[in-house]
Amino acid sequence: MTLGTRLADLARLTLQDPQRAAQALLAEGVPLKARSAGLLLVAILSALLASLQGGGRESLDPFSALMLASPIRAAVFQWLFLAVTVFLVHRVGRAFGGHGRFADALLFVVWLQLVMLGFQVLQMVVLPLSPNIAGLIGLVSFGFYLWLLTVFIAELHGFVSRGMVFLVMVLTALAAGFLLAMVLILFLGPEALMPNV
Repeated sequence: MTLGTRLADLARLTLQDPQRAAQALLAEGVPLKARSAGLLLVAILSALLASLQGGGRESLDPFSALMLASPIRAAVFQWLFLAVTVFLVHRVGRAFGGHGRFADALLFVVWLQLVMLGFQVLQMVVLPLSPNIAGLIGLVSFGFYLWLLTVFIAELHGFVSRGMVFLVMVLTALAAGFLLAMVLILFLGPEALMPNV
């Protein structure tokens, strides 16, 4: 079985049965260096797709426009975002009694981002044909991401209640988003978060 076939099978399993997919992913024994390289790779790919998809939009807020104006800048920001996600998945889970390892949190975040890249490519292909359908794909993919991340975090830390995992995940995201907004306003001013019209 080729690597591409194995990845495709694992991606299909991720969407059908994320708990089993998480277990199968851990069983692969991916080296830490490969996980770290994977984080950089998915950050670069995601940034390139985002730049192609949104770089020409005039309705972007100044911060997003600044990020997407340069694929390199977008890749750096995407890597930082993913790295913070790994840190939060690991540390917040541990704070609530979880037993997940940082290396496994890294692996899960990289894998889920890779799966989401498939949705991102599909959305980019559909966008010129039907912006409405492309927008729907974006909403569906976001819903999938929240569901998959919830299941993977529960599996990583050994949590039983996925509802509680989801609640803590949302609250953590809101707190992190608030802190990021405060930093952006502090350095770039309130206009940084307002879309250009």
